[in-house]
Amino acid sequence: MFEDTSAANIRRALGINDAETGRRIFCTIVFRELLPITKLSGDEFLSAWWQIVVCHYALWKKGVHHRDISPSNLMVYKTSGGRWIGVLIDFDLSSTQDGPLGQECTGTVPFMALDLLTEEAIEGQVKHMYQHDAESFIWVLTWVCICYEDGVYIGKRTGLNDWLRVDALRCQEKKSSFLFSGRKTITPSSSHRGIWNVARSCLLAMAQQYVPDEVPILEDQAVFETWLGKNVPQENKE
Repeated sequence: MFEDTSAANIRRALGINDAETGRRIFCTIVFRELLPITKLSGDEFLSAWWQIVVCHYALWKKGVHHRDISPSNLMVYKTSGGRWIGVLIDFDLSSTQDGPLGQECTGTVPFMALDLLTEEAIEGQVKHMYQHDAESFIWVLTWVCICYEDGVYIGKRTGLNDWLRVDALRCQEKKSSFLFSGRKTITPSSSHRGIWNVARSCLLAMAQQYVPDEVPILEDQAVFETWLGKNVPQENKE
């Protein structure tokens, strides 16, 4: 096809030696249009969020560690049948299980695990584990339930907006306060009220891990099941 106008023929016509060398092929990369997961509300959001949780865990078990779970990296698209599908993007900060980045402190501060918002972690002395990404998923779920209403950011009306304005150590203090007291009284947005109990259950399961000397360190599968899986209704998993 289009042999008469091929790059090789044009190069020959111009008297360029080695006309076959350095031929160019025009390529176009086509991507599916993705939308931020924050555009969804209620059960649609929760189902897409859960799909990404499952995808992330499958990758983690295969040795691919994302390490930057945040709302901006959770996207969705809609199928022809009307179903929303969750997509995890931006693996720029990811690492392989045996790679050199296992203890490098990476992530988006407001959504990072409390263990990673410490001086030791900042200095690279804390190994990044699955539970840290699992915790980030819970912070994302919590954040969206409180700070988004019908796909619009309303976080400036809430105390959570302060998490965006402080450094890692101060953010750890604010998030710890929220985890152990603030979560009990804060009100979700109207469009996420129906799934707020899921977020609260996830937060409670996660909080128990931070009670000294009471809960042993969990294996990855136990974290996936007890922090996340058991708190999501079956209808949001289908």
